[in-house]
Amino acid sequence: MKKIVFVLLFAGVVFFQIPSAKAQVRAYNTMVGVVGGTNLGGTVKQFISEQGAIDLLVYNRWKGWVGALLYEHHWDIREFEGLEWYVGGGAHYGMWKDGKGEPPWVYKIDQDYNVFGVDAIVGLEYNINRSNFYLGVYWKPAYNFADFTTLWEDEAALTLRYSF
Repeated sequence: MKKIVFVLLFAGVVFFQIPSAKAQVRAYNTMVGVVGGTNLGGTVKQFISEQGAIDLLVYNRWKGWVGALLYEHHWDIREFEGLEWYVGGGAHYGMWKDGKGEPPWVYKIDQDYNVFGVDAIVGLEYNINRSNFYLGVYWKPAYNFADFTTLWEDEAALTLRYSF
């Protein structure tokens, strides 16, 4: 399981490092960081335009693993230098292995559980003293299409990202 997550995270980093034909529109194009809140994990964000970014989140929740791929559109908050907000959406896939995961909807913990669905995201990011470090917060409600069709509206986290 850890190998799969590592391979997915490594593939995301490699994918986001492929040179693009577009001119660089920001001082940075790629951000790598950690996520902590109702979930714990990592994030890789790649800007594909001046305001648009693709964000890969891989995190642990309820002793299982979830991966989400999101598109986010960013806007500056002019009144506060270095602060911007974003909204977006995407999809997620989660898995819990036999007897190890304890998601709240589980009736039998001796089964494997998988979910997939759509996500929305809204957040704020702040550039710390014009450095390469960004502190952020987001709320990411999600809806599952698998056996557990339900809304996860409680997912919120802090992020600490490094840009390069």
